Amino acid sequence: MVRTTVIGLGRAAAEIHLPACRMVPEIEVVAGCDPDEARRTALARQFGLPAVYADPVEMLEREQPELVIVGVPPAHHSRITQLALEHGAHVLCEKPFVSSLNEADCLIETALQQRRLLAVNNQYRYMDVYRQTKAKLQAGEYGPLFYVQAWQQMFHPPNVEQTPWRRALPRYTLFEFGTHPLDLICHFFGALPLAVNAIARPVRAGDAADVLVQMTLYFPGERYAVLSLNRVSHAPERYLEMRLDCERASLRLSYGGVARAGLSLNRSQNRYRPDLRLSFVKGGEARAESGGRSAVIAAARRPPLAQATARHLAALLPEMQQPQPSSARARWAREILRIVFAGYESAERRQVVTLAPNV
Repeated sequence: MVRTTVIGLGRAAAEIHLPACRMVPEIEVVAGCDPDEARRTALARQFGLPAVYADPVEMLEREQPELVIVGVPPAHHSRITQLALEHGAHVLCEKPFVSSLNEADCLIETALQQRRLLAVNNQYRYMDVYRQTKAKLQAGEYGPLFYVQAWQQMFHPPNVEQTPWRRALPRYTLFEFGTHPLDLICHFFGALPLAVNAIARPVRAGDAADVLVQMTLYFPGERYAVLSLNRVSHAPERYLEMRLDCERASLRLSYGGVARAGLSLNRSQNRYRPDLRLSFVKGGEARAESGGRSAVIAAARRPPLAQATARHLAALLPEMQQPQPSSARARWAREILRIVFAGYESAERRQVVTLAPNV
């Protein structure tokens, strides 16, 4: 059993981290830590935590965990992750990773020195909708992927946030959420972008954060992606939609509740044919479309965050057993963060920013 502790017992711990740990038989949660006494008490009761602490140093020294899950607000990720690594623990840190590339580099160096694994929980790629799509892309089922569109639309500016630290973020949308779609885009292409061109700005009086983001990413081999994140849209909410255009098919990936019913006429080989589509899932769906036909690749009946995190945790366990765990996961997370910062730089300078290879 892998002795595991969770630092930060907020919403992510309650809805993602602790349920995910329950799904992995090899993981034993021995303690949790949070400065808020009410949260400590509530989650200890809900999940049967053997011990809870207010001070992470005391917890690390007493419990000596093998694995620490860091779920504190992003401003504290670097300090708490460094602390856990120095106490000899492997670390799974929530996204967004840290606040600067220098902090990321320092943590990667510490993990190497301590011979510990460091990973960041960009867990979307472990959801069935994305996991099964990636498997089919790798198998060459749809031909080469050349273009990706990803978008989010909702009315959710910072002032409606229930979480204080999210409400206070000046880099709100691209930094706090954008690492998920950016990780997926790069994962599907199997590459990092060569350059980015972005708009990231407030659009309403009184807004100080980037509630509207538009980013174009240029990949090797004349491949492209467009990311659009709109947190002030009054249109029907779309949590994360993706369109992947391949040589022989287009793929539509939807994360979040999907309720669609439609009958349309699609042209194929100079003939029109009826296309009936019915979808009703709470988690998400992936479809392949070609020649006027649509076929389901994968569907998630329930919200899959905890299950995806459980898969991520299970994938980390063999790597934790290595004498010198690879730094590849942490370096990839660092590069995704570099794309985020390049997006802000591009928006500020109003020009394309080139990204030299760094992995």
